[in-house]
Amino acid sequence: MSCKIIEHKIETFRAVTLSNDETSITILPEKGADIISLRDIKTDTEFLWESPQGLRRDTPSKTFIDNYEGGWQECFPTGGPGVNYRGAQIGQHGEVHALAWRVVDSAEGENEVSVTLEVQTIKTPFTLRKKITLRNHVNVVEIEEWITNNSHETLPILWGQHPALGGNFLDKNCKIDAIAKRVFSYTLPENAETGQFNQNVEGEWPYLVNKDGDTVDVSEVPGPEAKTADMLFIDGFREGWISVTNRERKVGLAFLFDPEVYKTVWFWQMYGGGTGYPWYSRAYTMALEPFTGIPDPHAADIDHVAGTRTIRGGETLHNRLRVLLYRGIKGVGRISADGVIVPRI
Repeated sequence: MSCKIIEHKIETFRAVTLSNDETSITILPEKGADIISLRDIKTDTEFLWESPQGLRRDTPSKTFIDNYEGGWQECFPTGGPGVNYRGAQIGQHGEVHALAWRVVDSAEGENEVSVTLEVQTIKTPFTLRKKITLRNHVNVVEIEEWITNNSHETLPILWGQHPALGGNFLDKNCKIDAIAKRVFSYTLPENAETGQFNQNVEGEWPYLVNKDGDTVDVSEVPGPEAKTADMLFIDGFREGWISVTNRERKVGLAFLFDPEVYKTVWFWQMYGGGTGYPWYSRAYTMALEPFTGIPDPHAADIDHVAGTRTIRGGETLHNRLRVLLYRGIKGVGRISADGVIVPRI
């Protein structure tokens, strides 16, 4: 089977699906260029989570959480809590998730398909261009991005990806692998009741001490019966990759990134916890989110958020992220720069 592009509708949204004989990925250009499905076709494995709210057009609010259907969002020019950006109030996870992106190019060949999307921010002076490519007989989704600062000022950004995992992939058989140094926590208000870690707890990856004083291996994913919800961060990556493997299904995915751009991976855990709006203890998901820095719920404005990077006026920042889907192994020991996996023994 050759590569192909299909344009269709999902809940009245325009959808674009790229596929080959092994992988498919579905994007909603009009809804922040959200990726709402990432599938391994041969094992019928869906990797992305669908939230209890689902995909809706009838929510008048533009806030992130009111319109969050699960899946994978782009967070830019900020991430995490809302913040004052040089006089503009920007809500949770930035601007672009709430904007309609334009499809500016698509290419379909027997051995390669791609779609290129573009958006201009409203409260800030940026243009984002994203090209998503899928090649035949290769289980890799390549995402190339270009961010241009259209102003004459040097501006800060906190930029990252928000892929929430779930579907029929995520369960208690999943384990995370990474070559990193540190994991640490802070407590989100909605997690305070069911969080298992105190704020500002730090450990050597993957171990963290919980509220009871027990050491927890946070690379082991529990089932929804855990009833916990926490926000952790992983950094000190010696190699730019992080993976999740379902050891029972022998299928997994890895994010390959430039650790000089994405220096931190946010680790959102929603293992059946999270009381009240919007989850009401119904969410079972986790997200490994490559980001340029870490959020700060106490920062008064973007210039005081730790870990932001800057883009000069007129400058374009280029970045490449790859998603590698794999099967037949129970864990990852390492991944080479060109995407070759060494299984974990």
